[in-house]
Order: sequence, then structure tokens, then C-alpha cells
Amino acid sequence: MGANAVVLGGSLAGLCAARALAERCERVTVIERDELPAGPVDRAGLPQGRHIHAMLERGRQELERLFPGFDAYVKMHGALELNFGTDFAVLRQTRWQPRRPYRLRGLFLSRPLVDAAARMLLTTHENVTLRPRTEVTGLVLHPEQRRITGVRVRARDGGGETTLAADLVVDASGRGSRAPEWLAALGITPPEESGVDSFCGYSTRWYEAPPAERWPRSWWWKGVWLDPDLSGPSSELTAGVLSPCEGNRWIVTIGGIAGNYPPTDEAGFTATLARLRSPIIAEAVALATPISPVYSSRMMANRFRHYERWNAVAGFLAVGDAVCAFNPIYGQGMTAAAVCGRLLREQVAAHGPLAADLPARVFAAQVGFLKQVWDLATGADFRFDTTEGKRPPLLKPINRYMDALFEASNDDLVIRDVAANVMHLLQPPTAFFAPGIALRVARHALAERIRAMLRPSERPGPWPVLAPS
Repeated sequence: MGANAVVLGGSLAGLCAARALAERCERVTVIERDELPAGPVDRAGLPQGRHIHAMLERGRQELERLFPGFDAYVKMHGALELNFGTDFAVLRQTRWQPRRPYRLRGLFLSRPLVDAAARMLLTTHENVTLRPRTEVTGLVLHPEQRRITGVRVRARDGGGETTLAADLVVDASGRGSRAPEWLAALGITPPEESGVDSFCGYSTRWYEAPPAERWPRSWWWKGVWLDPDLSGPSSELTAGVLSPCEGNRWIVTIGGIAGNYPPTDEAGFTATLARLRSPIIAEAVALATPISPVYSSRMMANRFRHYERWNAVAGFLAVGDAVCAFNPIYGQGMTAAAVCGRLLREQVAAHGPLAADLPARVFAAQVGFLKQVWDLATGADFRFDTTEGKRPPLLKPINRYMDALFEASNDDLVIRDVAANVMHLLQPPTAFFAPGIALRVARHALAERIRAMLRPSERPGPWPVLAPS
């Protein structure tokens, strides 16, 4: 003990980092620019929190390890545990997904509830202090040693700039992190960056779900997922999601791809819902009560700051989106934040918070996991010719194989389980290419080709299967 740590950012990545440090540091101070609400309330510094969030199974497990009682807390406050295979109507590229259960069950809840649960459980540690409404203006470098020894801060309620000393500074301030410019101001070359931008955008509106007696008898589903039609014109690359969350609410999101940004006004949002591949979401919200304006976001590019190749500075490290931010359409950010917290916890336990080489060790531990997620996210984004970034080799044959794999997952439960495990970050993407899986994909593709020769192909209908298959 005896070390004093400062964490920059009070969002999920910062809360996970603070929890990881609380066991080995005498004091942990979390600096947050916003006011931190007592409960699950939106805040300005987390605009992405107004949109749909996916709690992947890996993230759920990691959060429960970091914050024992997390699962029970969010369920007590209304989080829903659902099976995506039987509780969602899902329109894939060529057909509606057959209604069969997945092995995994998922948590469906709002992002403010996730952060509120982690924040409440973190504050049970007496050596952790949350310092809201405080801006960080720069890092402090020891004049003789190549070591960060604190941060400069300024209270948003007034007053001058002061210095907050620290043995360890952890940047968890998200994709908009200013750490690279703060490092440059100290004469330290910041890390190199990679970027991949598929020009995606979200528009989201929240609704109060209609009472059960108003639901049509055909509504067996609790949520809806509509993939975009990748075979259609680029002007129609639009997806739709209706996700239930606590408080009898629906989060309804339209995702636009390849520069096809969805409308940000109420009339345009409603009209676009009606033009999706199925009218199911439009008909649902017609019975619901809107309880928010239309929120929009276009900050969805993938960004990787390569701290693992950087000449690390003692006393400073970064986690979560401050290192690697993914296109949020894939729902990987919360899980990445939790895994980074767990890896930080392991390295601090093994080497101590004062170790000069701790930052380099943490960055090396993070990159293996983050690179796998990066490949998943950017590989999907590179499907589109308009995506900007360095394209990997063999992209077209890999995409053809992945199309065949996901088509096969509709019928082959072994492939479906592997696909679900990879997408939930429980297995690495290499599991897609295991010999046994590749053979099953090839067999299914051949059978589909033979079936296509015997009967004409049909476009999927506008309505899902109404009963379990």
C-alpha cells in the first residue's frame, strides 16, 4: 500500500480501473468533468449512453468479477435477462433467423444503469474518492526523471488551476482523450495511431412500451433486430433495432452505414422506420409513447492508439477507449473497458502500482485482447468500399467465408454456438476458421447451392416466424 493513484474519467473504463487499483493503492481519486448522478441518469459527457448498448457475455462476467453483486444490482433495478434466439425477431441477410434458443442469455439494460451499478459498488471502497465537476488540463512530469508525477486540474465551479500529485495516472477519458497532446506538450512523443472509418451514424429515440393488453397477439418477441440489406443499393444501408430495457422502455435505434446517416428529426426518424426491410419496428412504436427527442451520433470511427509500441513513461498508462475505441455499432466497448480493468488488476497485483515498468506491462497485456476485437470490428467495417483505413490482405475471400458462416449458423447449431461465443468475445476470432467449423460451413454452402438450383431464391418476407421452430 502507500501508492496514490489518479484515474482520469468517471465512465465505465475509469470505474473499472479504479476498482482494479483500490486493492493495492492507499488512495484512488477518480477525476470526472461531469456531475456524477446518484442513479442511472444521462449525463453530457456520455452522449453515446443515449443509444443502444449491448452487454456481451464476456463483459458481464468481467464486471461481476470486478464488482461482485453487479448482476444482482442491475436485475434488481429492472435489467432484463433474455435469450436473443427466442426473445428477438431477427432479420438476417437472406431470411428471418429461425427461432431457436442460444446457449447464452444476455442482459438488456441502459448504459446509465451499467455505470450507476459500477459506481455504487465502487464507492463501498473507502480509499476511493470520486471528484466530479473537475477538469484535467495537463500532466505533470518530474523535472529530472522520465516519470509522470501528477495532473493539473481545475474545478468547473470556479477557482484556479492546482496540481494533484500521483504515483500513477491512468487515462480512462475515452476516445476523445487529450493525453497525446498533453504528452507532446511535455516534449514526449505520443503513440502512433491507426484509424478505420466506415462512416456510420446512429439516430435513437426512447419510448415507453405499450401496456401488455395493447400488444397484438402476433407479438411473441420482446426485441427486434433488422440487418441492413447488403445486396441492395448503397442508399439503403440502414439497420434497425428495438431493444427493451428497465422501466418498461424501448430503445429504438436506426443505424446508417457507409455515409448513409439516418435522420435526426422526429418526422424523418419515423419515416425511416417505415422504410426498413420490415415494418415491424414502425408498427411497434406506433403503439408506444415517445419519451425523448431523437438523439444522434456520428463519432463511430475505430481508433487505435498504439501504446504497446510506445516508449512508455513511468507513472502513466491508459485503458479502454483511450487506447482502442471501436465502432459502437458492434457493442464491444463496455466489454473492452472491463477486460482492461481486469488486466490492470492482474499486473498491479503482480508488480505493484509503483513499478517503473508497470505501464509497459499493462500495454503489452492489453494489446493481445484489443487486437482481436479490433480485427472483428474493422473487418466488418471493411465490407464497404467507402471505408477509410489500411485494408488487410485477403479481405474479399474472408468476407465471402464469413457470409457463408453466418448463413450456416441459421441451421447448424454448432456453428451458431461458435459464432455467438466469438461475437460475445468468449472465444478468439480464429475459432471461425477451425478445421471442423470450416468443414461444416463448406457442407452447408454446397447444400444451399444445390437447393438454389432446385427452387428459385426468394427474398425474406416482412414478418418473422410467429412460433418457435
